Amino acid sequence: MKKIIIGLTIILITLSCKAQQIVALETKLDEAPVGTYFKDSNGLLTKYIGTWKGTYENKNYTFIVTPYKKEFRGVFSDILSIRYLITSNTGVILQDTRSLPDGNNLVIAGLYFGKNFGYYVLSYIGENSQCGQTGDLFISTSKDNKQMKLYLAAYQDIIDGSKCPKVAEQILPTKSMLLNKQ
Repeated sequence: MKKIIIGLTIILITLSCKAQQIVALETKLDEAPVGTYFKDSNGLLTKYIGTWKGTYENKNYTFIVTPYKKEFRGVFSDILSIRYLITSNTGVILQDTRSLPDGNNLVIAGLYFGKNFGYYVLSYIGENSQCGQTGDLFISTSKDNKQMKLYLAAYQDIIDGSKCPKVAEQILPTKSMLLNKQ
């Protein structure tokens, strides 16, 4: 009897396991079945990973770019996440997300590669998102991967005037800025 129970348990476990389909991150699929894993098997994200520093409009920026495996509705993907420290030119901390966990809204999360993989797009949500502190963050690296260009395409289309008397000031650059890899 004991052997029958063990045998049935093994069969049930085997039948309930779903194989994970691993595909390259750059693969385009109209629909990805549950269990699909878009893996950065060709190292496309690697050039962005690290600490980047730069100055823009009297603010000092430090961006810490790390890899992250994200799950959405049973589909997994390697993405980048960015935590950052922004200080004034006098050293006053304006924003610091460095200690926040992955999944926190203030951690910038990767979305996709742009046309011909020339840039990577991430989703930015700021502290004052309901008043327009949101958008797509675009990053690209120089050929030697020692500099990164970054800019924010802000979403300020739909803002509830009753909650926001004015559009929030963007804390991230809305024009291209250069950062140096540390």
